[in-house]
Formats: sequence, structure tokens, C-alpha cells
Amino acid sequence: MRNLRVLNRGTIRPESRTFPDLNVLASSFDAITDSITVVLGSEDSDTLEAQQFLKDGSIRVLASFPVKLADPIVSFAHFPDLMELVFIFASGDIITANYSDNGDDDPDSTIVQIVGSIDAGISCASWSLDEESLALLTGESNIVLLSRTFEPIAETKLESSDLHMTTQVSLGWGKKETQFRGKGARQIERQRLVLKHAGLNLDSDTAVLHDPTVKEAEYGTLTSYDDGKSCQITWRGDCKHFAVINVHESPLEDHTRRRVVRVYSRDGKLESCSEPIDGMEGAIAWKPQGSLIACVQRSQEVDEDDGEQFEALKIIFLERNGLRHGEFNTRLPEGSKIDAIDWSANSEVLALQFEHSVQIWATKNYHWYLKQEIIPPSGEPILFARFHPDKSLRIMVGTQSAISVIDMAYCISSGPTASPHDIGMTLVADGTTCMVTPLARARVPPPVGFREVYVDEPIVDIAVSQSNELFAIVTNEFLYITKVSLGEVISPVEIVSKVPKSLFCEDDHDQPRQVAISGSTKVCVLYDSQSSGSMLAVLDVTDNTDPKLVSRLSAGLNVVSLSPTSTFDDVTYECVDGSVHLLDGITLGKFPQFCSRYSVAQVDSDLLIPFGITDSGKLFVGNRLLCSGVTSMLLTDSFLLYTTAQHELKFMHLKNNHSLLDETQPLEIPDAENAESSYDERARMIERGSWLVSAVPSQAFVTLQAPRGNLETIYPRIMVLSGVRSDIKSKHYRSAFLACRTHRIALDILHDYDPISFFNHIEQFINELGKVEYLDLFLSCLLEEDVAKTKYRETSAQEEKLEGQFKKLSVKVDTPADGKISKICDAILEVLLTPKYESKYLQSIITAYACQKPPKTEKALELIESLNNASETEKCVQHLCFLLDVNKLYDVALGIYNIPLALVIAQQSQKDPKEYLPFLQELHVQKDNRKRFMVDTYLKKYEKALDSLRRIDVEEEENIENEILTYIVNHQLYKHALQIYRYDSIKFDIVLRSYADYLCGSQKHSEAALAYDKLGQYGLALDEYVKGRKWKQAISIGLRPEFRDQLTETAEKLVAILNEAHEYSSAAYIEFKYLRNIKESLRLYCKDYEFEQAIMLCYEENQVDLVKEVVDPSLGEQFGIVAELLADCNSQVVAQLKRLRELREKKEEDPFAFYGGNAENTENADNVSIAQTESTLRSSIFTRYTGKTSGTAKTGASRRTAKNRRREERKRARGKKGTIYEEEYLVRSTSRLVERLNDTVSDADKLVEGLVRRNMMEQAHQIQGSFMELIEFVRGRLVEIYSISEKDRERENERGEIYLVPEIEKPILKDFPKKEMLEY
Repeated sequence: MRNLRVLNRGTIRPESRTFPDLNVLASSFDAITDSITVVLGSEDSDTLEAQQFLKDGSIRVLASFPVKLADPIVSFAHFPDLMELVFIFASGDIITANYSDNGDDDPDSTIVQIVGSIDAGISCASWSLDEESLALLTGESNIVLLSRTFEPIAETKLESSDLHMTTQVSLGWGKKETQFRGKGARQIERQRLVLKHAGLNLDSDTAVLHDPTVKEAEYGTLTSYDDGKSCQITWRGDCKHFAVINVHESPLEDHTRRRVVRVYSRDGKLESCSEPIDGMEGAIAWKPQGSLIACVQRSQEVDEDDGEQFEALKIIFLERNGLRHGEFNTRLPEGSKIDAIDWSANSEVLALQFEHSVQIWATKNYHWYLKQEIIPPSGEPILFARFHPDKSLRIMVGTQSAISVIDMAYCISSGPTASPHDIGMTLVADGTTCMVTPLARARVPPPVGFREVYVDEPIVDIAVSQSNELFAIVTNEFLYITKVSLGEVISPVEIVSKVPKSLFCEDDHDQPRQVAISGSTKVCVLYDSQSSGSMLAVLDVTDNTDPKLVSRLSAGLNVVSLSPTSTFDDVTYECVDGSVHLLDGITLGKFPQFCSRYSVAQVDSDLLIPFGITDSGKLFVGNRLLCSGVTSMLLTDSFLLYTTAQHELKFMHLKNNHSLLDETQPLEIPDAENAESSYDERARMIERGSWLVSAVPSQAFVTLQAPRGNLETIYPRIMVLSGVRSDIKSKHYRSAFLACRTHRIALDILHDYDPISFFNHIEQFINELGKVEYLDLFLSCLLEEDVAKTKYRETSAQEEKLEGQFKKLSVKVDTPADGKISKICDAILEVLLTPKYESKYLQSIITAYACQKPPKTEKALELIESLNNASETEKCVQHLCFLLDVNKLYDVALGIYNIPLALVIAQQSQKDPKEYLPFLQELHVQKDNRKRFMVDTYLKKYEKALDSLRRIDVEEEENIENEILTYIVNHQLYKHALQIYRYDSIKFDIVLRSYADYLCGSQKHSEAALAYDKLGQYGLALDEYVKGRKWKQAISIGLRPEFRDQLTETAEKLVAILNEAHEYSSAAYIEFKYLRNIKESLRLYCKDYEFEQAIMLCYEENQVDLVKEVVDPSLGEQFGIVAELLADCNSQVVAQLKRLRELREKKEEDPFAFYGGNAENTENADNVSIAQTESTLRSSIFTRYTGKTSGTAKTGASRRTAKNRRREERKRARGKKGTIYEEEYLVRSTSRLVERLNDTVSDADKLVEGLVRRNMMEQAHQIQGSFMELIEFVRGRLVEIYSISEKDRERENERGEIYLVPEIEKPILKDFPKKEMLEY
């Protein structure tokens, strides 16, 4: 859908300085200095002169030297890095000219020398694109390869045997009868037999059967236009191969002469030869990308319409193996001859050189378009045409007297994108054909057009008017005004006037370049004048049949491009300096760099802003850079659309965008890196390499073209939402609903965008939707989230302002306390439950009940129950079963004890009738309380079932009391039963006894003991108190007279149980009080660090000698335990701190070795991320911390199963040395150490006091000093230990998202209560 537009046409007319009247012979681009080197000479002179035309306009004479008369140049090259010119002549001489770069413009200082000569002469030569190799074809048909220093690389003779190198041979696999010869071989044999029986002699030598779908054999015959002498060499873009085309003569064959394309490797090895092709001519060019070799073929074709033969001049393509791969017809008149072919640097454009013109061709969708025809204004024969090596759309065309340099650019010739004229009108030029396609009316894929108009010459440029009904087509000689009627049926395009260029050009040599239409009445033509430079001609086409010249304008500077404004109200032009002007001369702005594609948008009532893209992909808004890496752009009345090299389509608001009006503010662009922009409506992904073709805001679609040429229509979310919001504002709810339904937009936006207006017009909303199905769809798709603030958040400044106003207003509105869905459903139910709507919207009422959170299923079932029509009831039940889980509906129907309705619902489910029918039949015959009991038991509502069971009278069922107690025990309804019988002491005690037995069996001894104690079951209570370690309660029961004989046994059991639970003080009290064992009691007190209590007991019982006998040894024993603990803690913290420092140093020095492939790290986490997510790493390292294999790592799949997670937790808890879990394990180990020290502080304090009292000062001093030293050491290094970097806290979840695990909290270390007297 893109056209090629000529931006600039520069002409160089070299004048010889060392010899008069020299003509142009050759020329070349210099990509390094951006200059042109021209070789001058003539057949009558024996002098060659080389001139360099620099970018600043200066001219240097690089060399001038004598040569042989009538010795044509075969090849010319300029190496500016070596300051060397290389001339290759047909006589065989290779001459170099080395000039100096000291600013001296004296050609006599240039060193000219013959570096080599081939006696047989040189037929053709070509330098490789990297300028490192030279390929020559000599007069003796030898291929010679030379290096840049002219050292020989290889030499190969063109032999007849080369043509047979790819001949297929039979491998002799079996007999002919047993070989597979194709699917239709047997059918062909049967047809041969039929023809033979019909009298045809098919066995004779002259009989030929030919399949019309298969081309006849070709022998490579030459045409009358081929002199048989031309030959050419072409290199592939990567310089690894080159191809040679020449005429091969073989006396051994009947057809002795044919053209052959031979493909050689860079070292001169022959790789393939082309198949015989009739009518092949001498032009050849290898596509820089390396896929195809373009050649010329002249053949006789048959017209499909009238059956007449005609001469077709084709461009055919060969693969590297010499086989044909596609072709296209140039559609040229008979007798035309292509002299040369050249590819652009990006392989997108093909130039065909003729005697008096150069055609520019481009391809899309397997069709070749003729986009431009370049004709030199002088009318002289063209000597050469070649593209720039870097700038793919710059071409040089040389004649004897001048060199033209033409710059071109791609453009989309499309119509208005502002309503009501936005019909996506797109014009495509293809030679003399203009294809017209209104994409909003007919999305015809290229290369076909919806309508076509034909002119007499190749098209130069085309334009469309504001009304889309008027087109302007400019050629090299005429301006065509065409018209089309856009009614219900689009009429064929009609040419209403054909204006010769003499009407608007000053001279016959002036060349039209571009055209644009303002409104539907003015046509502006940009043309190049020989005398005045760039000129603008304005024509009045109010009368389409009689255009009139209004004025000719000169911009002063060279005008590069024409473009209408986005509304097509006026025409603007861009000058070579990047400035943009209106036709009346008003300057709209100036780009910092020249923009090959630009448009002007009206962003305010009187403000026009230019938007432009440079060749390097920079998008400028006036003089400010918006974005880089842009591939195409398009303007509508509300948005700027542009595609990026990252395959994104982005939007920028033009209306109410303060960043456009105020240059001090940064331009607003969607930020893909921002987490809040995950639902940004201003950006979306597109197919790789696509560019914008057209946009139709009224239908909310954008048309893009993929690189291969096919069209894709998309509906960007921002354009669709823009229309939806507009409909909501104007209360056109049906249009908004249909748009959301079509484009799969959450229907919540109908409420969320303006909730106040929605509730105020809820009845209008229902009436506009009209259909019950639409209202059901709206209700069933509601979400609790506010989509207007999340995924459909408005990005324009005006809407954000309105949103803030809505927030302020919503404070004053009383809203229900429940969620959004319930609020909407209740509001709709309030309308639908009125008599006016109830009968029509019965299904919607049920939907509104079912879709609430939680669903009001009972109310829906009650509504269905109230219906008298059986068929309507069944229909409503089916609808409700579709909305909710039918099994839950069945349970709810049973829960309201509606057995017939439950039966209807069960019939809609997948339940087996054998399962539910007997149960429902049994319920049908039961009395009310028993029925409720059975239903509630089935629904596992045991408490309600117990209530129903209790209401059954004893007179109805005699064993009801036993059944109740059994039911309570079976379903453990003790608490509910106690509540029921709280005023019936007898039944209360019966239930409590069962509850006590249950608690006893559940190992809840303390609660069971209390229950037994309340019931007076003291024996059972005593056992449970002992098991529950309630020693005071157990002793109190043991002191009762009836249990006095069991007191000693009870005390012994309690001591044993308390010792196991480390409750040594309680056990010591029982030993002394009830077992009278004072020594054991003292040992237990000391074991619990209660040395004061032990010493006091010795003095109370007047047994002071026990202090030395029992207390002092216990002090020594506890001293050893605490001292050993402190030593272990000290060694542990020192070792772990050292290891932590080693790990962190290793990680800082080489994180990849730390986490990746070192020998120690044999086990790695499945979800630890150590590298930035945008980095590209080896899969062997990547999978170490994501838990993915090399296969799943490429697809984004995850292997995070529950088993893997459990394995990871085990490895983390183990903290094996050398794994990535070791650091975390060491830090958490420190936390456990601190907790242990905090628990030991009080015991160590009691130990110190006991040691001091027993005059063990050395031991007391050691414990206090060691403890305080350890605490200070640990406290001083807690910050270092717990300083874990944010990178080490990164983890990757199952969806591949990076998150941070919580920091390990730094513990608080208690102070040791030091004794001042021990600080000595």
C-alpha cells in the first residue's frame, strides 16, 4: 500500500578542467565522505579526469592522466581510506591513481601507475561490496580473482563441462515397473492406450505428448536483441559468492550458443550453473540479502483474452543453485531493452535501466509494482544507474553531460482520517494504474484494488481530496483529475480532465514531483524548474473538467515534500532545512532534523503542529523529540498513531494534551516499564515489522500492512473505548453495549465510567438494551473491580479531570454497603420487579438474583416456585442451572424443603435418578419434622437437623430420646446440645457425661477432668487431672477422705509427669510436702536454678548440712552447663560470621560463579533470580535459578510443582554448604542463637547469685564476664549479619514474575543484669 515519492532531485554537471569538452564516463558514491566521484573522458581524447564533488559543494580534481584512445572503462572504484582510484579498461590494463589529502588540488601530484595488465583483455569486472576482492572475466573466458592489493587469489577457465556439473543421474534403484513415477502415472498410461487405439501412432519417434501445465523444454536460445557479447559480474551482499553471466559457445551441441549464469565462491570455486533459459539477456544483479539473482528474459506469451501472441520482457529470478524462482512481467512495449539492473541496499527496490529512463520497482504480496519512472530532463541516453550503498532510496542516474541524484521516500497516499470523511481511502500506484480502495467500505487485499483508473504514463504521485471523491494523478507530462461517486454503490473512477504540464510548469523540461489537494477545490503541484528550483503551482478545480492555474509560488529554499493537514483544509510543505510552512508562507515549525515523512495536525482551534519521522526513525513533534525507533505514523483528529521497531502501536492524545501546548512540559508517551501501565490503552503489540496504512476513527479500526504485504485490520482498545465513553456520555447505552460486546470489552464499563449517571438512568439503560438476552449478558459478566480505574483507565487529561470530579460528587451519594455487583443487581431488580417489566424480564430477574455476590438463590427459587406455568417454570430452572452450579441449586431447593422443585432441578443435572428418586420419594411421605431432619442431615446441617429431631414428640416415636443422644454422639453436637438442654439438668448431665468421655478420648485431659468434676465423678476426674498436669486440683481430690489412701501414689505420678515436662519447681514442692523427700526436693529446685528456694528450705527444716551436700554440687553442675553453652555459642557465631563474609565476598566478585556453575553449587534454587530480567543469559545458568529446562525456558512454561516446592523448602531448611541457601541458613541460625541466649539470661542471673552466695566468686565472675562479652560481640555484628541485599531477596513465581521475599527481621538481644561487685 506504500508508494514511492521523489523528495529531491539534484543535478551535477561536471566541467573538465584539464582537457576541454570531456563527458561523463563513470561515477561512484563515497559513503564515508558522502561525496560523489565522477570520471570524465571522451572517445576523441586520450585523457581521463576524476573529480570529487563534496557535500559542501566544493569540487576536487583527484587525477588526470592520458589513456589509450577508444579504450572503454570496464570498472571504476574509489577507495577513500587509501586515497586511491582504480580504473579497469577493456584492453586489460588496471591503473591506480593515488592522490594526496593535503588540500592540494593539483592532479599532477597524483601518482598514476599500471599495476597489472591482461593481454587477452577484460570483458567485465566487479569489486566485492566489502572492497576486498576483484573479479575479472578475461577475453579468453577466464575468471580471475584478485585481492585489494591486486595479488592473485584464483583463476578458473569457463569450460563446457561446467554446464553438466548439476546434471541428474540415475542411481539404478530397481526396475522401471516397480518405481513410483507419480500419483497420476497409471492414469497417463491408460490415456496413452486409448489414444493408440484411436489410431494415433504414439510409438513413433516424432510423436510427442505434452502436458499443458508443464512448460516445454528450453535450450537457452538467444534473441535478436542480444548481440552475444555483453557479460557482467555481480556479487552477493555478504561477498561470499559472485555470479557471472555470459554467452557460452559449444560446438558439440545443436544449439551452440546460450547464456549461462555461473555462481562462484569467494575463492573461485564453481558452485552451480543456471538451467537453459530461452531469451535470457545480459543484465544481472544479485539481491544484497543473497536470496535471488535478478536476470532479464524476453519471451513470447499468449494473451489470455484474445489469444494473440506478444513479446514479454520479464525479470526472472534465479537461486544460487541456478534454478528459477519466480518472475514478473515488466509490461513494457515491444522493442524495449533493459540495459542494467541494480538492487537497493535493503533489497526492497529494484531499478531497471533503459536507454532513456530508469524504472523503480518494489514488491509486496508476490506482486511487483512500478513505483517511479525517472527520465533525465536532458533527454540524453542513460549511461549508468546505481543505488547508494547505505541510503537505500537514493539513486544516481548518469548521462554524458550530467548526473542526477534522486532521493525517494515511502509514503501512504490516503484520505482524511477525521469524521465524517474517514472512509480509509487509500491510493496505490502501479505504473500507469492507480488502484483505489476505501478500506471502510471494502477491505480488498493487495495487489488488487477495489476500483482502478488507468493513465497514459507511469504515475509520479497521487493525492485524494477531503471528500474522498476527487483524485489528482500527476505523471511526467500530465495532471489527471479523476472523480468517483461514493454512494451506496461506489461508481467506477472516471477521468474528468487531463491537464498538460505546460499549464502549470514554466518549461517543457520542468519535472512534476508531488501533488496534494486542499479541501476539494485546490490542487497543489510541486515541480522542479530548470531555472527557478522548486516551485509550487496551485490550480483551482472547482470545475473538475476545466482546472485553472491560480498561482505559482517559490519557497526560496528547496521544497522537499507536500502534505495536507490532518483535516485536509489546507496544504503544507517542508523545506530542505526541516521547516514546515503553509501555502501562504506562514511557518508552522521547524524540525531539528530533516523528516522524510511528516504530517500536520490541528491540536487546538487555531494551533497547527507538525509531526515528522526521519530516515533514522526519530519522531519529532515540532522541534521536540518524542520517540526513537519509529517506523510509521498516522494522524487522526484525536490521536497520533505510530509504530516502533519494538513492534508496538502507540497512541498520543492530541486533544486536551497540555504537553503539546506547553513546550516546557515533557511529552506524554506510554511507558512500558511502568508497572501501572500494564493496562495502558495507549500501547499494544502488533505483528513484527508492520506499518500503518490507514485509520477510521468512526469505526474504531486501524489498518496495517505486514512486511510480506498482507493487510491486517485491528481495533485498538483506545479507539474502541473512546467511542464507548462518548456513547456513555450521550446516554447511547445500546451503541456502547454493542461495541463492548463486539470487541470483548468488559461490560462493567457501562457502569464504572459514570456510576452516578448509570443509576440515575437505570430504566433508560434497560429500555435501550431492549433485549432480555442483552440484559442477561450484562448482569452475568459483571466484575467487582472498577474497570474504569484498572484495565480501562482513561489516559487523557480531560478524562482524568472528570474522574476527579466524579470522585468528589460520589461522596455525597448514599451507596449500599454491599459490593458493586449486588448494588447494580438490586438497582435493576427495583425496576424489573415492577408490573411493567416483570413478565417480560422474568429471566433477567432470575439472572440478577443469581449473579449477586453471594447469589440470592433462595429468592430466585421462591420466584420460580410462585410461577403457575409448568413450562415457564422448567425454562426458568434451566436458565438458573446454566448460571449456577446445579448441584448447589439442588441442595438449596432441599434446604427450603421444596421437594417438587428439587426434583425439577435434579432432572436438569447429571445425577443418576437411582440416586435421588428414592430419597425424594421417601421425603414425600414423611411428616414435617422428620422430613426437615432428613433433609438437613443430607445437607450436613446437623445442628438444624438436631433441632428438628428434638421437636418430634415422644408420643409419635417412643425411642426418640435414644435417637437424639445417639445423633449427638455420632455428629459430635455436644455444644449445641448443651445449649438446647441448659435448662433441663437431667438431660444436660447426660449430654455432659458423653461430652466428657469424648474429651477424654480426644486427649483433652484438663477439660475432661473439669466435666467429670462437675458431674461428681471424682475418680475419673483425678486420673484426668494427673494426665493434664493439673497437680493442685489432683492433690485437692487426693486429700478427700475417700481418696486419702491414693495420695502417695498420686504424688509420685505427678512428680514423674512434671519432671518429664521440666516443671522442676512444682515437682520439688510435691516431693517435700507430700513425699517428705527433702534431698530430692533440693535437687529439683537447683535443677530449675531456684538456688535461693533450696537454701531457704534447708534453713527452714534446720538441715544446714544439706547446703554443702546437695546445693553446692548442683551449683557446680549448672555452672558447667551454662559455661559450655556460652562457649558453644561463641564458637558458633565466630565461625558463621567468617563464613558469611566469605560468601558475600565471593558473590560480589563473581555472582555468576556464585549462583551458576561453580563446583560447590551442586544444588540451586528453582526460583532465585540474580540477573536483571531484561538480560539475555545462557540457558544453563538461567535454568539454575528459574527452575526451567532449556526447553521450557524458551516457551515461558514453568515446572514449579508442589513436589519441587517441598524439595526447595527442605533444601532451604538444610542450608547445605556451597548452595545458594547457605547464606539465608546462616542468618536464620543467628536468630535461633539470639533466641537461645535470651532464654538463658534469667537462669544465668540466678546462677550468678547462687555462686556469689556460696562464695564461688571465680565461677560467678566467669559466667557474668563470658555472657556479657558474648552479648556485646553478637550485638555489634547484627547489622552486618542481617544486611541482605535486595538482589538476594529476588524470587520468581510460577508466572515468571520477579518479587521480593520479606526481609529477615533483626532480633533484639536482651541485656544481662550485671552485678557491680563482680566487675573487678
